Amino acid sequence: MRLPTWALTKESNNRLISLPGPHQYLMKLKLRGWLCCVLLLSSSVLAGQRNAGDLCFLWYNVENLFHPGNDSLPLDDEFTPEGTRHWTLTKYYRKLTALAKVILASGGWEPPELVGLCEVEGAGVLEDLVSHPILKPYHYAFLHKDSPDHRALDVACLYRTEQIGILEWGVFPSRVLRGETRDMVHVCFTFGKKDTLDLFLVHLVSKYRGAGLSAESRRKQVEHLLHCMDSVHALRSSGMILAAGDFNDNPQSYSMEPLRRGRLGKDTLQWVTPELSLSLAGTYKYQGTWSYLDQIHCCGPSEGFRVSSSVLALSPLISSDEVYGGLRPKRTYQGYSYEGGISDHLPVVVHLRRIPGRQSLFQAPAER
Repeated sequence: MRLPTWALTKESNNRLISLPGPHQYLMKLKLRGWLCCVLLLSSSVLAGQRNAGDLCFLWYNVENLFHPGNDSLPLDDEFTPEGTRHWTLTKYYRKLTALAKVILASGGWEPPELVGLCEVEGAGVLEDLVSHPILKPYHYAFLHKDSPDHRALDVACLYRTEQIGILEWGVFPSRVLRGETRDMVHVCFTFGKKDTLDLFLVHLVSKYRGAGLSAESRRKQVEHLLHCMDSVHALRSSGMILAAGDFNDNPQSYSMEPLRRGRLGKDTLQWVTPELSLSLAGTYKYQGTWSYLDQIHCCGPSEGFRVSSSVLALSPLISSDEVYGGLRPKRTYQGYSYEGGISDHLPVVVHLRRIPGRQSLFQAPAER
């Protein structure tokens, strides 16, 4: 099996390494192509180079990021070389490389300080990602704990150790009505001179049992999330609080009503409406309909920062929708046919920009 030159085989502990030679040069050329896509297609992300005290955060559902090695978990057998999807180390490393390029490009001139991910198999995959030669120079570390999800797909966080510190972190159960699902992650970061950011990362129950049957479970999860956020707000009322993730429902849905009405102390919780390309209408497309499954909800001080977000619609992440028309996210597999993309979701980029004087915390998307 032919493998990328920056990766050792599984028998060599599956460590990603950087090797000198022409292959690195080719990787640099391909990476420049991705950065050109950012310059051409994502002007909102490149509104300006980040200043001291600013913060950039990327959220991305990376859809079935499994290592192809077989283990005792039966529900990942299809993502092995012998499985129905013929998921090999070559395809796995190709997806890691594409994901590393997205992370690097999402921050514009500087990679994001924080990255939230879901549908990641575990710590081994995260170690491979942060050790990738594209990301290794930026000193990312990861926070992760195995959750009781029935497919062993977890929520995780990457952070740049030289740019941001950790005050505390942990996970808490999702408290669904029945069944097992992934835990929620909470991290309190310190950045700038004395700022804090409490970040909650979630991946709520999917609609595989049907939207109506699972809506109550998602609502219970949202209520529990809001309770945890309120507890943190009581401790650090002057800090910024973000809840980000794949909520598996639109912001206007029944299950999301607690967040729409949510207040943390005297502060209102708000959905940070993302900027979008004219050809897109959400972060996820199902049977021709776009949805905002991936959301950012924010609460924080009314002065000091402006929060904005955008959907990262880079051309390598988009494909033509031959069935329903228009565009759709380019998936790793379309059905059982290998397509070579990253995910059926599009990533969301959030900027926290320090501003002088008293201004609105939330920046409305520019008119199109």
